[in-house]
Amino acid sequence: MGFWRATGRNLGLAVWPAFWVGELGKMLKKEIKVGVSGQDLDKLAQKLMKEQEVQSSSLGYKGFSASICVAINHELTHGIPDERVFQEGDLVSIDVACHYQGYHADAALTTIVGTGDEIKKNLLNTTKNSLYYVIQNIQPGLTTTQDIGAMLEKYIRTRGYYPIKEYGGHGIGEKLHQEPFIPNYKTSSKGEIIKEGMFICIEPLVQIGDAEVEVAPNKWTVFSKNGHLNAHFEHTVYIGPAGVEIITNYEE
Repeated sequence: MGFWRATGRNLGLAVWPAFWVGELGKMLKKEIKVGVSGQDLDKLAQKLMKEQEVQSSSLGYKGFSASICVAINHELTHGIPDERVFQEGDLVSIDVACHYQGYHADAALTTIVGTGDEIKKNLLNTTKNSLYYVIQNIQPGLTTTQDIGAMLEKYIRTRGYYPIKEYGGHGIGEKLHQEPFIPNYKTSSKGEIIKEGMFICIEPLVQIGDAEVEVAPNKWTVFSKNGHLNAHFEHTVYIGPAGVEIITNYEE
């Protein structure tokens, strides 16, 4: 099976929206405070995207009605921003995807409003660290999607948490979601080899207690069936000649 790979001029075009997805992640994370709502973040995201001449990949995607995804506490992903204001100790996840001249990039992060307790901090650290652990251990031309899933699952489960199987990472580039699917668990098949030139999103979604999730009546928001806390981190990475490069860097 052939997958989209960047070459020549389209490499620069593909990196540009990824840079801004990372910058938007930084700016939006700073605004996640007590009293702010998901709708507030969405309005700010729209403003920032317009200023940087990038467009939301989420808005209108299969009917999605907002420019970013916002999920709170036991909500895992694909949350539609609403008027609920964040409270001290809330877990808030944002998922930002943009496109520019036909090329897409995608990233997500979870943060705590205020201080938070050790349970929430450990959940976030495990989820985030699993992402960076896998990125550091991808060997272009050798690592498969099955390998990525196996690494994620082992890292997450040995620390007492549960990877979500229904959702995961994906290829990206000329479309927001492309092949191959990047699982968060070890699949029965070897999957696809990660090759130089590919753009992929690695996206651990992790939950306390169990891995059971369901979709809300709005047909978008995915949440824990049993009310457990969860976390969500994602980066778009470029498989380059010098190795694996994070191109949606939202770290300060």
